[in-house]
Amino acid sequence: LSRMSHDIRTPLNGIIGLLQVDETHFDDKALLLENHKKMQISANHLLSLINDVLQMSKLEEGTTVLTHERISLVELTRDIITIIIGRAEEAGIEWEYEKDKSIIPYPYIYGSPLHLRQIFLNIYTNCIKYNKIGGSISTLFTCVNTADTQVTYRWTITDTGIGMSEAFLKHIFDPFAQERADARSIHHGTGLGMTIVKGLIEQMQGTIEVRSQEQVGSTFIITIPFEIAEQATPAEPTTPS
Repeated sequence: LSRMSHDIRTPLNGIIGLLQVDETHFDDKALLLENHKKMQISANHLLSLINDVLQMSKLEEGTTVLTHERISLVELTRDIITIIIGRAEEAGIEWEYEKDKSIIPYPYIYGSPLHLRQIFLNIYTNCIKYNKIGGSISTLFTCVNTADTQVTYRWTITDTGIGMSEAFLKHIFDPFAQERADARSIHHGTGLGMTIVKGLIEQMQGTIEVRSQEQVGSTFIITIPFEIAEQATPAEPTTPS
């Protein structure tokens, strides 16, 4: 709570300040609209902070419930790319998904789509947030194992961002961990994202490995086993669009 208090107060104080400005400028429609946009951004950021804390609480208490739904990996990939690619373009970062190398022998699996999206959106958001203008993000998707009714897939996500020191890598999954003291102010992060990612992946019986070098970039290797969904056959391999 002590670590979160500053993060919560910052957007809240911004909203309060803008409301006070609006009270004395009701006749200035342009200013009101501009302040409204700023308040919306601050409110959304505040909501994301609270959501992260609630998610962490659920993981620590063991009350996070993963669903068992039939998922199309092609559609899941398309949804994630749709959300992320615009953010990457706005930040001046090149996006590359190596679809020609990404064969999906079993395109339909059972899993929890909400939490899978959360895992990858957290990782991709970090890859954008801690990248550089003109940098890039690439993803390689591979099938590493099949056995009976189970298939194991691996995502290797690499960015050309600012990277992390070897010392910080040992703490990357610790709650509230951030390498730089000004990270919360500059990047608007809580330091909970990777903790949540690791907790969800482990609940899915998967693993995550992170490699990084300062001023070179970072690589995130996510490996997760899935139950093969009904009617899925290896006859016609599929690639993400």
